[in-house]
Amino acid sequence: MTNRTDEESASAAEAPSGHETLAAGIGLAAAVLFILSPWLVDRSGPDPFYKGPLIFPMIVLAGTALSAVPAILRLLRHRVGLPFHVDGDGFPGRAAALFVLMCLYPLGISAIGLSAATFLAVLIGLLMVYRRPWQSVAIAAIMTLTVHLAFKTFLDIWFPAPWLFEMIGA
Repeated sequence: MTNRTDEESASAAEAPSGHETLAAGIGLAAAVLFILSPWLVDRSGPDPFYKGPLIFPMIVLAGTALSAVPAILRLLRHRVGLPFHVDGDGFPGRAAALFVLMCLYPLGISAIGLSAATFLAVLIGLLMVYRRPWQSVAIAAIMTLTVHLAFKTFLDIWFPAPWLFEMIGA
């Protein structure tokens, strides 16, 4: 344990941390891309806006920009507080594992289909952070049903046939 003086603690609390600066930078970049996205994506085609190629990037960019607002506010106030530690030793292991899981999710959709990939991704993610198996299975099933109804039934968005099922002849 290090012995810090009150002056060192006060100056450390006022200085922005690397995490805050990175989060703010990513959020600001996402906000700029969100604003410029109508000019960066080819929208010519017969599909309505909710089925077009612009809707999902705009949802992701808006979510990224909005999630960076707390970091930007902390940077503007110059009060960071205590260092950011999620999992011991200061490395956010669960968050990194969830990030990898979400990066694999689109591959799962193309391999095993939207419903199965959604169920597995939500279930694995919940088991990583929540660790209550029966509740996780129930929540994953409800989320799978919601995603299926939203995208396939109500919005009528086409998803390609899963390549893994085509390989095994199902």
